[in-house]
Amino acid sequence: MEQFLAFLKDRRAHLTALALAVLTALSLHTPNPAAPANVPPKPENAVRAVSFNLRCKDDLYGKVRDRAAFVAETLRAYAPDSFGVQEATAQWLRLLDAALGETWARVGEPRDSTRNTEYSAVYYDKMVWDLLDSGTIWLSETPATPGSRSFASSFPRIATWATLKSKATGAVYTHLNTHLDHVLEYTREKQAAVLVKQIETLEQKGPVVCTGDFNTEEGARAYRVVAAALDDTKTTAAETDSGKTFHNYGRPLLSKRKPIDFIFVTKGTPVLRYKIIDNTADGMYLSDHYGLCADLLIGT
Repeated sequence: MEQFLAFLKDRRAHLTALALAVLTALSLHTPNPAAPANVPPKPENAVRAVSFNLRCKDDLYGKVRDRAAFVAETLRAYAPDSFGVQEATAQWLRLLDAALGETWARVGEPRDSTRNTEYSAVYYDKMVWDLLDSGTIWLSETPATPGSRSFASSFPRIATWATLKSKATGAVYTHLNTHLDHVLEYTREKQAAVLVKQIETLEQKGPVVCTGDFNTEEGARAYRVVAAALDDTKTTAAETDSGKTFHNYGRPLLSKRKPIDFIFVTKGTPVLRYKIIDNTADGMYLSDHYGLCADLLIGT
């Protein structure tokens, strides 16, 4: 019996040492941020919009500092005119700002004043576009009140926009970016209605591109509210893609079968391409969501 207990103790020590070695190796591994393959060329005169839920924190599937380098490389490869990010903490924004360089600018307010709060920031290529206007609203009964929340929302939820004017052509569009609540469809439906009111105001300036993690599937109530006001680029694109957007780091049982992230655009806007950005780096996912890309014809 004593020999058996000694054997178990030895095996436990061995397995503990092995587990620590594996975790250490994972923590020290930094993926090579090589440019992704199969990036479609941007058509001439098209506006390219991208949406990315970044996953706000470190976890066993990748640290923010490691994933940020690859996200930035992917964004450089896709070369969007503007892009919206969700779950972007102050750490994420600092890392992206440093990695992307001075050709990019961003707008957006935090959703509240808590530690590690999140932004739904909009970035734009300031070498190509001038910023005409920007702002953030709260998806609540009092949209102008910072930190406000309504409709049983688990967190304050926001939408940020940037109205941009082409330095070359004078074309104007607004990129609106958001992240709806993740718990109740009732909450998302009400938040979508607040969002649509803002869209109606912004469309007075020109076409609106609306990106975001809507936490709702195609055909659900919140989706229908937005789709009544804007076109879903997946549906109207001449060249389109299909598949889920929330993959939960490749874990099928915990992912969604249909997209919950979308790029919408003002009705009637020609959409040349809709693409899911599903590349990985050394087997590491950029996030627990895939990014989205849409090529649009605006002001042509």
